[in-house]
Amino acid sequence: MISSFFPVFAGRTSDPQAQSRNLYQVQMGKNGIQRVQEQLATGRRILTPSEEPTTSIRILQLQREQEFRTQALTNLNSATTYLNATESTLSTIQGIVNEMRGLTVGASTNLLSESEREGLLSEITASLNRLVSTANTKYQDRYLMAGSSLDQQPISSLGRSVRFVGDDKDLLTISDDGQYLPHNIAGQRALGLMSTSVVSNVDLAPAATAETLLSDLNGGNGVSPGAIRFSDGVEQVTIDLSQASNLNDVLQLINGNVTLSGREVTAAIQSNGTLRIEYSDGLQGTIRISDVGAGRAATDLGIATDVPAPLLPIESPSLDPILKLNTRLSQLNDGAGFDSSEGFRITQGDKTYTIVIGTAQTIEDVFNAVRRTGAAITADITPDGRNIRFRSTESGINVSIGENGGQLASRLGIRTLTPSTRLDQLNHGRGVAKTDGAELSIRRANGSQFSVDLTGSVTLQDVLNRINENVANQDASLKITATLNSHGNGITLSSVLPPPGTPDPQPVAIFVVRGAEAAWDLGLVPPGQDSVVGTSIPTGSRIVGQDPNPQEVKGVFNSLLRFREAVERGDLGQIARAAELFDEDLDRLTASRASLGVSLQQIDDLNRNHEDRNNDLTQSESRLFDADIAATIADLNGRQIAYEASLKLLAGTNRLNLFDFI
Repeated sequence: MISSFFPVFAGRTSDPQAQSRNLYQVQMGKNGIQRVQEQLATGRRILTPSEEPTTSIRILQLQREQEFRTQALTNLNSATTYLNATESTLSTIQGIVNEMRGLTVGASTNLLSESEREGLLSEITASLNRLVSTANTKYQDRYLMAGSSLDQQPISSLGRSVRFVGDDKDLLTISDDGQYLPHNIAGQRALGLMSTSVVSNVDLAPAATAETLLSDLNGGNGVSPGAIRFSDGVEQVTIDLSQASNLNDVLQLINGNVTLSGREVTAAIQSNGTLRIEYSDGLQGTIRISDVGAGRAATDLGIATDVPAPLLPIESPSLDPILKLNTRLSQLNDGAGFDSSEGFRITQGDKTYTIVIGTAQTIEDVFNAVRRTGAAITADITPDGRNIRFRSTESGINVSIGENGGQLASRLGIRTLTPSTRLDQLNHGRGVAKTDGAELSIRRANGSQFSVDLTGSVTLQDVLNRINENVANQDASLKITATLNSHGNGITLSSVLPPPGTPDPQPVAIFVVRGAEAAWDLGLVPPGQDSVVGTSIPTGSRIVGQDPNPQEVKGVFNSLLRFREAVERGDLGQIARAAELFDEDLDRLTASRASLGVSLQQIDDLNRNHEDRNNDLTQSESRLFDADIAATIADLNGRQIAYEASLKLLAGTNRLNLFDFI
């Protein structure tokens, strides 16, 4: 530019042009001085992004990262305060549990007088109230033990039981790039507020439908995006499935778009949820299906062929979709569905809830039907999407899931007492006490009895077989049949009507042999009794046993309530069991506090990393953004000298006369 040559003028430049150039030079000098003065005033080398676009972009990136790390530090500091409050709460709870564990030792080794029992019960009740109050600790804006249910008091005492209304979810905070850190210890994990999951033990085998998402197939592993190729050996057509979202998209991309040698190829979802590929005319021919390049779409859909001339139609295996809340009941059992009119029962304490799902359409409808009963049960789908599960949230009472006259609970895999239940799992893990020889004796309608020896029995089915297949129980006219209860849980012993003319016919009865406890442990005879006599029914008589496999919430409240119940009854065995439960609670609390300590240490490390990184970012930003004061002052001085020279030159140019050209 011509301004680069100032203040040198061409020999034949006109006076007005020279004056204009001098004036421009003065103005540029003035602007330069003003810019340097602004740099000194603000301390910034770059005043507007347009001055140095590349450097400005880098500065903005550094500032964004600084803002992120500053917010991460705020998050971590907040997490620290909540975790410290949680640590204090857990420490108090652990102290209460330790006190109660100490009381069980004395109570299990001494016969308590009435006054001692009353004093102990009073102390247990006071500890229970303290425990409830501590577990309901609220710090700032949320309850510490409620999981993600921040605004609802999680624990409520119902007298004989304690109910939990929170959940077991972690609250996550952004701690670093792509990293999340829980800033709570869920009450369920630390205190044991929900029962061990009753998880469906059968494959519900949902069938895929056109609306099934591709990401839900293959057990949740999904379908890799890619293209698939159709060929009949002469022509080939490639279909891109990379944008397909569900199976209906796959069908639409194939149907009407694949024609081989004049024959249209069609795709359809069958009633069992499998994918079917064939020619639209239904006749035989050749259809080869393969993945394109490194794709796996055809393989993941189960329609890739590996022979030159596959038989038609081509049918995929089960696409194995995971369970979702909107999975229809008619999709289960490979599309055959279940008879939902039967329902099932949930027994919780002394209350029984009948779940009738005749109008339910989806899995979510089933869960809603459970919630509407008012049962303290959390029903959901397991995190892997493979099963449904039910968990009790009420401590201090038993819970079980049984039938309601049908087989729905068994078909859904949620019945808590099944033929495959192991005997050593019964009675809260205490099992079934077995002795050498016969443990029980059963009376038939004609008054005769046969003995049952349970030696070698491992499962409940073994017990049923020992009764049903007993060599002394093969007379059809006097047959005693052992089955699981048709309503609820337990074992039913049924006797047919005696043959006509049987003198003094009697209902079925069961007797304890030699004081053996097996009949008690199997729920056939109430503990402490020697026998039970059946009741008459139109087809004969029967004994309906109690559920020997109740479930419970294993946690601090359950342990304390079981301890109180054992003291009230003077049951030394149950007091000893309460001591074992307290040991499990202490282990759980110790592990939770250790986990909390690890989290706090991790937060300290992250804090240091963020602070160090922030210092580095600040220095990098300063090098790019901040002005060098000494250099800027020197620049200002130079510009002022140049500005003064420009003013003198301008003044001299304006005073030119004829003598300057002679």
